[in-house]
Amino acid sequence: PGDRVFGDFLKLFYFTSQLLWSRVTGVGDAGNIVFVFGCIFALAMDFLVCLQMAVWYPSRETLELKEGLIRSMQKLKASHRSNESLPCKFLRCMKEARSSS
Repeated sequence: PGDRVFGDFLKLFYFTSQLLWSRVTGVGDAGNIVFVFGCIFALAMDFLVCLQMAVWYPSRETLELKEGLIRSMQKLKASHRSNESLPCKFLRCMKEARSSS
């Protein structure tokens, strides 16, 4: 679903910029508003699909991913390396979680 969501955001950006450009210059198709609303509707549907996958009807793979992320965040909070940046800590914990499972 990630590529679908990204594509919907790109379409939203494209049609919104076309709509704004037609309003500024007075040239172009002002009918892009329909496509903007269509993109917003598609993003809402994508959000509902993500909720289904993550919350309402999670698969075994989704539950395993969620457990791995929880373990990684717990390790991240537990680590006390002060000279390591937060993104580096997170990546190290993710690597350790992958190698342990």
